[in-house]
Amino acid sequence: MTHLPSKPDPANRYREAEQFLAALDTDWQALVTHVGPCIHQPRPERDPYEALIRSVVYQQLHTRAAERILQRLIDIYPHGHCPSPEEVLATPYETLRACGLSGAKATSILGLAQARLDGIIPDQATALQMPDEELIKQLTTLRGIGRWTVEMMMMYTLEHEDILPADDFGVRDGYRNLKRLDTAPTARALREIGQAWAPYRSVASWYLWRMPKQAAALSSQSDAQHQQTKILRKQGQSSHIRFAIAQCSLGALLVAENERGICAISLGDDTDVLLEQLQDRFKATELMEANPQLNQRVAQIVAMVEEPALGLSLPLDIQGSAFQQKVWELLRDIPVGQTLSYTQIAERLGMPKGARAVARACATNTLAIAIPCHRVVRQSGDLAGYRWGLERKKALLERERSKATRNKQA
Repeated sequence: MTHLPSKPDPANRYREAEQFLAALDTDWQALVTHVGPCIHQPRPERDPYEALIRSVVYQQLHTRAAERILQRLIDIYPHGHCPSPEEVLATPYETLRACGLSGAKATSILGLAQARLDGIIPDQATALQMPDEELIKQLTTLRGIGRWTVEMMMMYTLEHEDILPADDFGVRDGYRNLKRLDTAPTARALREIGQAWAPYRSVASWYLWRMPKQAAALSSQSDAQHQQTKILRKQGQSSHIRFAIAQCSLGALLVAENERGICAISLGDDTDVLLEQLQDRFKATELMEANPQLNQRVAQIVAMVEEPALGLSLPLDIQGSAFQQKVWELLRDIPVGQTLSYTQIAERLGMPKGARAVARACATNTLAIAIPCHRVVRQSGDLAGYRWGLERKKALLERERSKATRNKQA
């Protein structure tokens, strides 16, 4: 679990995140430059219970109206701050309603108080140790608490750095304006798109919230640049892709190639599934059977699987964000028989807190073996996820270490 580092100088607090986002593409660079430094202001002094109480009060109300109701609620108690769960439960329902709370909100606040006593709402120290999705699942069982409310609490109370409130209209519409789309992406689509913003999705959201106001200013900054981008994207599309499926000691091996080089290498147990995945990835492209050149290249890849020391010198069509490209380039420099941790790679990229982003870049690699993401492990040395199966990752590493050891002895 990571959260935004507390630094004494607020001007520098999010500098690493700003630089990361600006490096994604020209649109993000323009947005970060136009908006300026991120001044996101978390409130870590608030306990999760207090943050949820405030969220319920503020739901569907103008800020000033919500502030008045919250103050009336606080004024019920002599100490002048958020009431404890015991105090809330001892307050008559009618008294809560008299503050201006709707019946549903009064019931929700009573439920939050009981949930805190029951341990469903954790204290801050416990919440900081919980995986994001586990915390969201636990708290959204409570009346009046949805995913967005929990995500806001995680961003502002727990200072989590990697939260993307994809259900938030402002975030989705901000992305629509940023990319000049006709319609905003769905929450599900934005979560997929937002993988590239990790591990700084909270800061990315902060900038997207400010995008609608800046859309006009940004739209004129580079029309020619966007036209050039469209041309490049069109040039990057392939009219057809050739593929071949072979068998190796790790199971089925699918290799696909376009006019620029090898664009996919996949491992699996079921050849039909591998082909379906290829078709799903390249929906608008005609798939064709292998020609003699591709068959020769497939043989080279199979040989490398069995004898890692042979290496691989084939043209590759590596498609990804600027950050992903940097990660994959480092992976290709890891010698056979050796490994690096996600943290070590992040540090080499100048992003000491970017281990999770490195892990996601590894997870999105579509060129098994050629880009050796199997050589990346946890800091403890334990194996982490591998899109083609942990058993294959283990087998590859054991094979490579064995070959490296024999080569040293020879």
